[in-house]
Amino acid sequence: MTQNLIVSQGMINQLIRLGVTQFVISPGSRSTPLTVAAARNPEAQTMVHFDERGAAFFALGHAKARGVPAVLICTSGTAVANYFPAVVEASMANIPLIILSADRPPELIDVGANQAIFQDNIYGNYPRLFKNLTPPSSTTQAEEVSTLITELYQAATGSRPGPVHLNCQFREPLLPISGSKFDNDCDPINTSVSHMDLSPQVDHGDNGRDSHAQKPGIPVAHLEQINQQIEESQTGIIIVGRSVDAQYDETILNLAESLNWPIFPDVQSRLRFTQHPQLINHFDLALLKDELNLSRPEMVIQLGGPFTSKRLLTYLNDPDTFYVSVKATPERIDPNQQVDLAIQMDVASFCESVHSHSSVFTDPAMRLRETKAGSQDHRRIWMSSWQQIENDLSKLIKDQLESWTANNEPGISYYLSKLIHPDHSLMLGNSMAIREMEMFGALNKFSGRVIANRGASGIDGLLATAAGFQNASDKPLTLLIGDLAVLHDLNSLSLISQARQPIIVVLINNDGGGIFSFLPVRSEADVFEAFFGTPHGRTFDKAGEMFALEYAKPGNISEFQQVYATSLKGKRSMIIEIQTDRTKNHLDHQEIFKAIRAS
Repeated sequence: MTQNLIVSQGMINQLIRLGVTQFVISPGSRSTPLTVAAARNPEAQTMVHFDERGAAFFALGHAKARGVPAVLICTSGTAVANYFPAVVEASMANIPLIILSADRPPELIDVGANQAIFQDNIYGNYPRLFKNLTPPSSTTQAEEVSTLITELYQAATGSRPGPVHLNCQFREPLLPISGSKFDNDCDPINTSVSHMDLSPQVDHGDNGRDSHAQKPGIPVAHLEQINQQIEESQTGIIIVGRSVDAQYDETILNLAESLNWPIFPDVQSRLRFTQHPQLINHFDLALLKDELNLSRPEMVIQLGGPFTSKRLLTYLNDPDTFYVSVKATPERIDPNQQVDLAIQMDVASFCESVHSHSSVFTDPAMRLRETKAGSQDHRRIWMSSWQQIENDLSKLIKDQLESWTANNEPGISYYLSKLIHPDHSLMLGNSMAIREMEMFGALNKFSGRVIANRGASGIDGLLATAAGFQNASDKPLTLLIGDLAVLHDLNSLSLISQARQPIIVVLINNDGGGIFSFLPVRSEADVFEAFFGTPHGRTFDKAGEMFALEYAKPGNISEFQQVYATSLKGKRSMIIEIQTDRTKNHLDHQEIFKAIRAS
């Protein structure tokens, strides 16, 4: 047995000991030791995919569902570079990933050797940690390999989770050569250590992390400042951004009820599809009235990561608003550069701390003074105004969309959110798909999560992400996605076809980039269609046939509802393609927007 295989087996063993189970393998030669080690380990769950980009997004989706890193294994050369888009998304969205890339040894770099590129720190600033594994030899120690893997795992799952990269330099022979000890071109290896134990029994606490590490809390001075601002603010808003676990929903609602503030839930939160007096689910459409000088809040508490709505970002851009950002990870989230207090702690602990320490809730005299001063009256008026807006918008959207019979993109999101099965997860593609659901999604209760790749908001790898998420969650999944995103990731339909639970791909085909019709460039008639609209003239029935997926193409909204309802009873993944017209879609939106502004 060569040292390459011994060391690779030790790395896989240590990863499994730390809690990793999923290994996503891109076929290749230089990575043979890693692949063989994973393939032969009975505790390793392996998946092989021929496209590195798709494989990386599959691993991303898997890690997104589990919160535990999946491991990517690839050969040297451009294979490593094809992981880059998923590495960027994982880094921006705080998703743990572990990349084990194989590489040529140092003497074969920059000398014209085949398939040898500069892989050293190839992903730049995006990994939480990068390490080079020097070519295994007789001097390689089991303890140093175990420590290296533990260090990578801890970096991937630490206070700011994300991708890590170990670049493994392997000399030939990659594996033992049948019938001979080594050929004449091989580097000599001391076979006396061929049975070296790379599986030391080391107790790493909580999956390799420091089990005694204390979670960040809220400084007393900040808590006092927040409570003072709450007492002095007559109007406020709670924003629920991405990455807020649904287990915190009740705590958030309790805080909002006590403050008598509205909650603006991002579309990636299940609160967006929940009915509750504090929830303003159609806040994005409500902010169309911003031109009518909607009152701005005196205080904002944003829980979790960024939100999707650009209108909300514009609405909140007020230097007089006291802005508090709360999230479990340390990165800065402040696109308007207006955050007054950035606090790193879990959402539930923050809400409980504020609720238990604020005199607004605990001091009867304060409540009496506020009532006399009119503060509580202002809060009631503020809250009831938003509730009235929400009620009016919900009725307007229902009346408008239920009167349209032809295929239309707002209607697809509206009916999809009403019909989705309680056991499904919902994934939203970028560009128009996620925005349509934020604007027009209806109320529903489902136990699955709402997910999207909003770290870098690309349209790449969305099918593969859906497949990986389904694989880890083991729940059926519905994916709302556009035609260009499907074309971009077409060969990942292979992953969809292998899904253990059904994945229903609701594909909006408007023959190009529909989102550009909503941008100022649409008025540049000489360049718009060819360079931004980018029509392709294709449908996806043959793609479904090629990858053995069921396929349907409903001709109107009523047929879509029937087809989707039927697909929920099936056991196989399928594509439901809805053809729409980009120009008509823009006009449909303008009609709804006009009605909202006039309401």
